[in-house]
Amino acid sequence: MSQGQRVSQRASPIQLWKDDVWSRAKQLMAHHHRQFLKLDLDIEANPLESKFSGPLVDLMQREEIASSQNKHSVVEALAKRVFTGLCTETKRHCTMQSTSNQSRWVTLLEQQSEERRKFFAESFSAVDARFDPRQPVKTKGLTLDEAYEREERRLARDAFANYENYENFNLDHSFGLQLSRVNAEWGVYEQQMLNDYETQKATILGKARTSGNQFVSSSRQGPWKSKEKQSLLFNTAPVFSPEGGIGGGTRRSQAVEAELQSLDKMFNQAKERIANQKKNAIRWIKRQEARMKIQVEGIGNDRKVIYPYLKKADEEFDKFFSQTTRTVKEAETSAAITFSDSSTTLNTLKSASTVGEKDNDSNGTPRTLEMSQSDNSNSEDFGNSMFGDIQGLSTQASKMSLEKKRAYLKGVSGAASPNLRAEIVAEE
Repeated sequence: MSQGQRVSQRASPIQLWKDDVWSRAKQLMAHHHRQFLKLDLDIEANPLESKFSGPLVDLMQREEIASSQNKHSVVEALAKRVFTGLCTETKRHCTMQSTSNQSRWVTLLEQQSEERRKFFAESFSAVDARFDPRQPVKTKGLTLDEAYEREERRLARDAFANYENYENFNLDHSFGLQLSRVNAEWGVYEQQMLNDYETQKATILGKARTSGNQFVSSSRQGPWKSKEKQSLLFNTAPVFSPEGGIGGGTRRSQAVEAELQSLDKMFNQAKERIANQKKNAIRWIKRQEARMKIQVEGIGNDRKVIYPYLKKADEEFDKFFSQTTRTVKEAETSAAITFSDSSTTLNTLKSASTVGEKDNDSNGTPRTLEMSQSDNSNSEDFGNSMFGDIQGLSTQASKMSLEKKRAYLKGVSGAASPNLRAEIVAEE
């Protein structure tokens, strides 16, 4: 078994701990998200009852009656009062709804914050993390999935925090399209009405020119040339012919004028009626836009209260994931370094035993340093538990007397453990 494989096996307990707490953390995140959606749905499905006041209802009825009677000046005055009252009462209702909602949101989010605190404390109580929880954590080396999840949460928070701006943009665009449609439809209708008016007027004027009695000349009326020919003679006076029946042209002119006046009157009335209908359509669009923007403002106020809690929750989870990852890396790095030092010490001691390096004991008797097979097996099992104090062969070597260490270093100075050298310097 290679050294890398042994290190991987030694790190498996801490890695299992990380996988377990990550799984539980994501389950907690999903649980809190479901609680959030449930409360949001409950608030939306069960709003406070909204009812207009008696004076406002009375104003709206008076406006409707005046509009049916074509009292347009009265309608304009009443419409302004209705608009003001509608906005005031809608804002009052949304403020009450927002106050109730915020109380429920804060209760839930505070409860979730306490659950997160307990979960984080319990997760790290089982392992010596060896870091200050208040220490800033650098989020380096994220996997693609982790980076994607963090960016997804950031975008969701941004959409949540800027809800009011986004919705106001959507409402402006939507109601702007409605106003454009009203202008376009009324413009087309007014143009068609103008074309009909001009067609009828031309018909009336055309009938006036052809309705008079025509003078018909004949050869029996005398030897004179026809009117057309006689008018071509340069030495004659202008040629006139009799025209008009009983009453002359007065009656015909009066009839034509009456038709034209009637047509003009109907056209002007139609234009006024169409203009008032257009004003009424625009007025209702403006009212609905104002009411919806007031509602959006109320929801925006709720989200301004909720947003700091959501941001804090995401930051706490991100920090938790980073801290667990750092804990595992620190544990694995510590295990690899200690194992490397212990292996060097073991191999060096074996070499010293092979060449027969001797050390003098207190009696001056030479003695050969030897390493048992059990020491080698101890190095194989080193680091299996990451939750206790790490022990290695370097500890055994450090128990040698100062004289043994000096003699040992004289024979194998090139491959001695740095830890052993440091111990000799410290003892000297």
